[in-house]
Amino acid sequence: MNIARETALGLPEHFYELLEQQLATVAPHNNIVTLNYRDPDYSAEDGGYHPVEINLFRQGDSWQLNYMTDFAYCGGPFPELEKEMDVLFQEKLVYNSFFGRCYLRDADSLVRLLVENFCSYVEMEVYQVQVTTD
Repeated sequence: MNIARETALGLPEHFYELLEQQLATVAPHNNIVTLNYRDPDYSAEDGGYHPVEINLFRQGDSWQLNYMTDFAYCGGPFPELEKEMDVLFQEKLVYNSFFGRCYLRDADSLVRLLVENFCSYVEMEVYQVQVTTD
């Protein structure tokens, strides 16, 4: 089963291929899948690769992107893991901790950069992946 390609934003084909590889491991009766990509060495003190969460849902014969969230440690003296960027594909909205909420079309280059970096990090095998289903 394939992922429906996002038409409001031209995302790289490789992004969809990476996600489809993960979805191939999911039982066919599941309708919601959350993919959590974590760098086990990421910390507030040493940095590293930001955790990323991607949620998809089944609609008919294809999967739909629901959201993609990039997390980062923020604040001090006791930093907490918070949403740094949240791409809401169905609502066509983007939240960024620096500029707030805007329409997807107004942040398309930033979203593409997030996705391209994510694909590079997956290829570098910096993440451990956890798949949860509903």
